[in-house]
Amino acid sequence: MKIINAKVFIDGRFNDVEVQFDNQKILKIGKDLGDDEVIDARGDYLYAGLIDCHNHGGWLRSFTYDDSFEDWSYEEGIEYLAGKLPSCGVTTVFPTLAGTQYERIAESVRRIRKLRGRFAGTRIGNFQFEGVYPSLKRYMTAEAVNPSPEHTDQLLDDDYSDVSLFHVSPDLPGSIEWCDYMVSKGVMPTVGNTEASAYDVFRAADHGLCQADHMFNGFKAMHHREPGAAAAVMYDDRIKAQLTCDGYHVDPVWVKILLKIKGINNVYGVSDMSDASGLPEGVHVVNGKTITAKDGFIFSPDGYITSGNMTLNQIMKAARDRCGLTMEEVATLYRENVAGCLNIKDRGKIEAGRLSDLVIMDKDYDVIRTIIGGKIVYHK
Repeated sequence: MKIINAKVFIDGRFNDVEVQFDNQKILKIGKDLGDDEVIDARGDYLYAGLIDCHNHGGWLRSFTYDDSFEDWSYEEGIEYLAGKLPSCGVTTVFPTLAGTQYERIAESVRRIRKLRGRFAGTRIGNFQFEGVYPSLKRYMTAEAVNPSPEHTDQLLDDDYSDVSLFHVSPDLPGSIEWCDYMVSKGVMPTVGNTEASAYDVFRAADHGLCQADHMFNGFKAMHHREPGAAAAVMYDDRIKAQLTCDGYHVDPVWVKILLKIKGINNVYGVSDMSDASGLPEGVHVVNGKTITAKDGFIFSPDGYITSGNMTLNQIMKAARDRCGLTMEEVATLYRENVAGCLNIKDRGKIEAGRLSDLVIMDKDYDVIRTIIGGKIVYHK
């Protein structure tokens, strides 16, 4: 099968080429490729399938285990997410498990591992763990502990094979030794939810810390005498930075400052969707908690943003229309940079040999078709 008449995003720009693929991989990219099966994109945009590497759930379903919902089971919730996310252009999602309720996190890991590959739709990828070892006061709980290899081993049942990102506050006791241990397991230590100083972050980077959670959320405000972790991330080229470009999580000026300082190829886009994302605007009670959905975001009763209410394709539109990025910059951040910054080689870019996960979108990022493993799993 091949796709014709598309503006194909490759290596930072849109190209007038055809893309041929089978039910496993992209086969060829070029002009006048011979194939009897044709999808005519009719001038729309062809991208590699979206990798949403920071996603807690959506539409009242969560990747974090919870048995309190009455209308569906946890397993049904994961199946729903896998079926729903292709409509947003997401072909791989990293279940993001957050907080210090350690028993729930461990149970989530066990259940998701059993569910992978059982459902049609978006591929359930590796884990990201957020705020498991926090130091920023609003994330601290009585259950919070300092990072240690022994504690993380227990959370993961000594299995690190499907873990990509694991957050830590590098100002906590034991964090440096923990970073060394994560690197030895093939995990990327990630700074976030932290009151760490810039110098704490530099020291952790010496020991393999190489990623930063959604800038600038979960970081202390910068001060000219106390630059903090956010300034360290901007300065240190060893650290790649997540960013939510919806125009509110981070003001458009700060979006452009981060891209200017770090260079666009060292930053990658995330959604930070939560189980409350996808709700209509207004006040809701979700799982016993009162939240407000307003202007595309979810707010807690004390006024903090708990997540975005936009899907990943809607954030791409906001990145262009609210933050003033070009379509090439948006595609770079939310397509190729995710794979590039996370060292993913088998998907996330239109290139021969990578998985045949593709998305056709119109000029306003509405999803027309989502293709996963060479099969159309969503068609508007």
